[in-house]
Amino acid sequence: MDCDVIIVGGGPVGLYLAAALGQRGVRVELFEARDGTSRHPAANANSARTMEHFRRIGVSKRIRSLGLPTDYAPDVAYFTSITGHELARLHQPPSGEAERWAQLHAFTWPTPEPPHRCSQLYVEPVLLDAARACSTVKVHFSARVVDFVQGADSVTATVVDTIDGAEAAPRRVRGRYLVGCDGPRSFVRKTLDIRYSGVAGEKREFMGGLMDAVYFYAPDLYRVSPHAPAWQYWTFTPKQRALMIAVDGKGHFIINVQAREGESADAEAIRSRIREAIGAEVPFEIRSTSRWTAGYTLVADRFAAGNALLAGDAAHLFTPTGGLGYNTGIDDAANLAWKIELAMRGEGGERLIDSYDAERRPVALRNTAFARAFADSIGHVSVPANLLDDDAAGAASRDALGDYLQFHASFEFAIPGVHLGTRYESSPLTTPEDGVPPPDNPNLYAPCARAGHRAPHVWIADTSLYDCFGAGFTLLCTGARALTAQDQRTVDAARLTHAALSVVCTDDPQVKALYSANYVLIRPDLHIAWRGDALEEHLQIALDRVLGRNEHAADTAQSIAQRPAA
Repeated sequence: MDCDVIIVGGGPVGLYLAAALGQRGVRVELFEARDGTSRHPAANANSARTMEHFRRIGVSKRIRSLGLPTDYAPDVAYFTSITGHELARLHQPPSGEAERWAQLHAFTWPTPEPPHRCSQLYVEPVLLDAARACSTVKVHFSARVVDFVQGADSVTATVVDTIDGAEAAPRRVRGRYLVGCDGPRSFVRKTLDIRYSGVAGEKREFMGGLMDAVYFYAPDLYRVSPHAPAWQYWTFTPKQRALMIAVDGKGHFIINVQAREGESADAEAIRSRIREAIGAEVPFEIRSTSRWTAGYTLVADRFAAGNALLAGDAAHLFTPTGGLGYNTGIDDAANLAWKIELAMRGEGGERLIDSYDAERRPVALRNTAFARAFADSIGHVSVPANLLDDDAAGAASRDALGDYLQFHASFEFAIPGVHLGTRYESSPLTTPEDGVPPPDNPNLYAPCARAGHRAPHVWIADTSLYDCFGAGFTLLCTGARALTAQDQRTVDAARLTHAALSVVCTDDPQVKALYSANYVLIRPDLHIAWRGDALEEHLQIALDRVLGRNEHAADTAQSIAQRPAA
């Protein structure tokens, strides 16, 4: 084998996957057709869950220092135009206050990493550095995968490199797995003959149809606007709706406007739409443009075929309301990285890689449904014809629309349940529990330590519980500061199956109350595999199950029962 994993696509999902695998000692070769990281802003919102994953690979602090200035409040605000009437505003804390804010708001956002507003422009280079810091990772830009074939236990990709503007002779790279992180037009997905299913081309007044995205520089906008700065500026008039996002807080913005029927995307039309959204003559320079289509709620019919897998936009395509597409992709990669590592090490059973589709495809269906609801909420709202009138009726219309937009802002952006509520209760790796899980509510997260759910977070003094967990599986023991001798023998035996099993013992009452069990087995992606009040044979059975070896669980239990005491 030339490597363990071939990654096709060097966007944020591919780069994160390369870094996460590399830190686990997995040999990776990543191929990206572009000559470098993104130059046009796309994803601009990092969810709390994404930031938790970034924390696990050691880059969250660096990413939190990027994007908007640390004292810039990333508010979501709604206007008739940037220089016109402000209709509504959702206040959010600046990044410099993030950690303190997370501790104060732990009752609604129980996470060490609240959401962070930072463009893909800045995130990708950090992930690239993290990947290249791993001796087992090679990242190749200007390199296209033009074909691949699968063998019984490998995938061979044909790669064409571009060197000094000319294509080199094709070369072949062989790996154990291939992961397509190559976007909505995924060559990998098409080669595997896997189709998207769902809703395509849904029409709305906004976020449904052809959209023009323009990256531009207008530093004077902050001077001419009478309103406090924001991260997202939504503008509404009877003639046009637009979304403008501050990229760096220093004058760089990206604006998305819905293409008008029969209107071309020529430079003057684009400039006119920007001036209309601003509402005043402000000088600006256009950096780049792109045309894309909103209105998609699509999920691949399968996330894997043989040794080839899909992640990110290759596996699911979102309308960007809620910022869920990119973040769902990072969560895909976090789910997959540890499974590939343990499969490569021989610890994983036949069902381990198969569980990727079983766990992540339902999440993609869940998240695309949430994104569609957010898009409907903002895209179908009617704009009163007299919204801009300078009379009492116009003012009343602005107040009424503002009331709705204030509600909508919380609906779309105050979504801890979306970020933190993903669960894998029906996974083949999860030890089932009796009872009913809490509702999957986008705007409310109820901490839950049932098997399959994200491990509840708690601060112990000023330390995040998550920072105590190891890179592999962690056995969390509550109500005690140390293992008993019998428990230690059980753990030692389990380490014959998973050498990286770590143990965290705590008598903190918050942890005991949250987890409601003496012992909790936590996966590398911070989801719970099993919990119980006794170890004995239960730990080994749960470990076999979560490693995809559960067909041997009964034999394992019998062998443990027959093992003599140390």
